[in-house]
Amino acid sequence: MDVLWMIVLTVGLLGSHCEGAISCKNENGDNVDWFILYKKPAGFDYVYIDSTDQNLTKTKKDKPVNHQAGVLAHTLNPYFEKNKQSPHFGFIAYNDQTPSCNALQEYGHSKGVVMIDKENVVWLLHSTPKFPAGDASNNFYPDNGKRNAQIFMCVTLKSTESAQIAQHLKGINAHIFKEHNPEKLKDSSNVQRTLPYDKDLSSAGGQQFKRFVKQVSKKRDPKEGDLYVTIADTLQSDLYIQTWRSEPTDPKKRPLSETEKKKLVTITSVKTAAAYHTFDFHV
Repeated sequence: MDVLWMIVLTVGLLGSHCEGAISCKNENGDNVDWFILYKKPAGFDYVYIDSTDQNLTKTKKDKPVNHQAGVLAHTLNPYFEKNKQSPHFGFIAYNDQTPSCNALQEYGHSKGVVMIDKENVVWLLHSTPKFPAGDASNNFYPDNGKRNAQIFMCVTLKSTESAQIAQHLKGINAHIFKEHNPEKLKDSSNVQRTLPYDKDLSSAGGQQFKRFVKQVSKKRDPKEGDLYVTIADTLQSDLYIQTWRSEPTDPKKRPLSETEKKKLVTITSVKTAAAYHTFDFHV
């Protein structure tokens, strides 16, 4: 089953959530409603934005992405210290490329960690194979995650959204390779949804997201519904896309893809004032 996921940030409000509940964290270990982190290729430095500061900034030099007191380690601390958490705490880690094996073709091409307690759910989506590699803050980032650029997106949600997340993971056929009290994240509904579909999702602070569950069109045929075609038509927006290419061609000769309503534009290079260098497409 070849399935992709995508979550699209739309519009929303910032807010606070319950003190003491699990949450996405920043470099200082403070709670944030959400963050997006881009790790540069050939290293562990990254650029970052979150709900408290939406200006793209460079990481602190003393806290790279694999640091045991950095953004990811702070966020995953309950995962590392599961035995110190309340009985309400649980997590699942899913990855189609686990620490012990290569890509599993029968599962969705999806990666993430979901943690839940009585108040909140933390959903950390990412692109890194074999992540998390270990169970402690000093060994969680895999060596294979250094070479290529990677992306992490964390959202803090209220625990009432856990059924939506469980349903999403069921829809994308996520490969769960590690779990703790997984019954906390089970989807209790028997609703069978027809793919593709999308649903709105609200963070604990009121930020609005949209999640997509989609089976991939093997031929990338808009009539069958490619993932990006589905997103563009649903959001009624052109899309500018930079992504890994499984069947690369010369980007200078690549025509714009189009849906019946919107354009899909291939981005070959991205440069910002905060970036360490230009982000170029890879094959």
